[in-house]
Amino acid sequence: MMKWTPSADKDERGSALLIVLWLLVLVSAIAVSMSGTSRVESRLAFNLAEEARARYLAQAGVNHAILTLLNPQARRRKVMDGSVVRTLDLFGATVTVALRDECGKVDLNTAWGGLIKGLLKGRGEGGAQDSAQDQDQDQAQAILDWRDPDTERRPGGAEDKDYAEAGLPYGARDGLFETIEELQQVRGISQALYLRLAPDITVDCLAAGIDPLAASPAVLAAIPGIDQGSLAAFLRARQAAAMRDDEVAVPPELLGGKYVEPSLGDVISIESRVELPSGTRVAWQAVVWRTGDQARGYVVRSWRRVASPAADDGDS
Repeated sequence: MMKWTPSADKDERGSALLIVLWLLVLVSAIAVSMSGTSRVESRLAFNLAEEARARYLAQAGVNHAILTLLNPQARRRKVMDGSVVRTLDLFGATVTVALRDECGKVDLNTAWGGLIKGLLKGRGEGGAQDSAQDQDQDQAQAILDWRDPDTERRPGGAEDKDYAEAGLPYGARDGLFETIEELQQVRGISQALYLRLAPDITVDCLAAGIDPLAASPAVLAAIPGIDQGSLAAFLRARQAAAMRDDEVAVPPELLGGKYVEPSLGDVISIESRVELPSGTRVAWQAVVWRTGDQARGYVVRSWRRVASPAADDGDS
């Protein structure tokens, strides 16, 4: 039988105290970990809530613009080139909305070949000037080969054989572009080039020419043979008229060409941007067709989120 001594009691009490201390350290570590996890989860929940709020506010801005377009009492802007931004105060957030007539863009399916060639001019990645011009010409011909119904290759263009030689698992569509994103499948069109072209191309206008009251400077400059001095003067006058919501005269040299086609203003691109005090930013875009039908006044052709501008960019 083991004899009890005071030193043994002290040892047992010391061991118990050590265990308790380690348990306290373990519990404290768990508590700190749970506290940190709770803070992270709270922040994630806040960010998700802010993201949802910004998204719905941006969509509300688009819907507000649609209602404005459908109001028969509202006067349509004579210049709808996206340069004039409307500001809305929705539930304490500032929402900016810009409208642009899609017929101010070059329609990939119906535009004159000369407009497509003009829009591509100088936008490629070619080296020497002659090489860059040849590349622009080939890219334009490839676009025209993609959309035309035949299988005959244009000079510098691309049909099924050329796609096969490039190792691509598809050939030319030989039909209409369904979306502007499809342009990236055309031989010779890089993603970088597509991103430069995207703001100025459409598949929704269905016109051969462009409306000078809605076209960007790049689209107007794509008109073959346009006088640069007259173009600069027109752009200054148009911007002034847009700010006044007034009319502006189109120069005769623009009106007289086949590349200019006034729009009825029934196909509108709407872009709504919102930035919350937290810094959350969302931009939403829709393309809307006005039908003139009282039962169904509009059709939404596209409805999507788009890249938000950088925090130091302007909203115009």
